[in-house]
Amino acid sequence: MESVISFSNIIYLVLAALIVTALKAAIRIVPQSENWLVERLGKYNRKMEAGLHVLIPFFETVQHKVPIQERQLPPKPINAITLDNVTISISLAVLYRIADASKTMYRISNVDDAIMTIVNGTVRSVIGKTDLDGVQSNRRHLSDEIEEDLKAVSDEWGIVLTRVEILEVDVDMETKQAMQLQLNAERNRRALVREAEGKKQATELDADAQLYAAQKQAEAMKIRADAEAYAVNAVAKAITSGGESAVAFEIKKIQAQAVQELSKGSNSKIVLVPTDVLNSLSGTLGRLADRL
Repeated sequence: MESVISFSNIIYLVLAALIVTALKAAIRIVPQSENWLVERLGKYNRKMEAGLHVLIPFFETVQHKVPIQERQLPPKPINAITLDNVTISISLAVLYRIADASKTMYRISNVDDAIMTIVNGTVRSVIGKTDLDGVQSNRRHLSDEIEEDLKAVSDEWGIVLTRVEILEVDVDMETKQAMQLQLNAERNRRALVREAEGKKQATELDADAQLYAAQKQAEAMKIRADAEAYAVNAVAKAITSGGESAVAFEIKKIQAQAVQELSKGSNSKIVLVPTDVLNSLSGTLGRLADRL
C-alpha cells in the first residue's frame, strides 16, 4: 500500500511539474522595447507586442526577440567620385528603427550589413551627379536625396529610416592644396575689390564735398551780391531823394579810411591824398588869406 501511495505521489509530482512547465511556457510578458516573433511547429505565426500573451505549450515557441528601439549604423567612410572627377571620402550617420520585425528577421539575414551595402551604392550614385562645391554646400539636400532612395528597400525589410546625415566630407591631399590655393586667390581678389571700392567711395565723397563747398560759396556770393545790390539801390534812392551831401560825406569817409590804412604800411613812402581833400584844403586856405 505504501509503495502504491509513493508511486501515486510521484505521478502527481510529475504532473504538477508538467503543469508548471506548461504554464511557464504559455504565459509570456513582452517588454515595451521589444517585439517577439512566435512560430508554431516551425512556421511563423504571429508577432507579440508589449504586454501579456499566452502561447500554446509545446506547439508554439518564441523564436526571435527583436529590439524595436532606434538604432544607428556605425559611421564608416565611403569613397565616391564627384561629377568633376574629385575623389572624396564621405561619412554618414544612418538612424533607423524596426517597424515590422517579421520582415526584418525572415527576409534578410543581417539588416545592418544590407543597409550599409545599399547606402554605399546610393551615396556613390548621388555624389556622382554633384560636383565638389555642391557636396560641400548642399549637404542637407544630399542627405534628403539619399534618404529618399533608401526608403524603397526599407519598406521591404520592415525598417523605417528616421534620419540620414552627412557627418564629414574629406578629400585627398592634392585636392586640399588646390582648394587652399583657390581660397587664397579668392581672398586676394576680394581684398582688391574692397580696396577699389574704398577708393571709389573716397573719391565720390571728396567730389560730393567739393560740390557742396562750391554750392555754399555760390550761395554766399549770391547773398553778397544781393546785399551790394540792395546797398546800391539804397544809395540810388538817397541820391534821387536829395541826399547828395550825405552821399558825398560817406564817400569822403571811405576815402579817409583808405588813406589811413595806406599810411600804416611800413613800406609806404608816398601818401595818396584824394583830390576832394586837396580841394577842400585849398578852399580853406584861400578863405583864410582873404580874411588876413
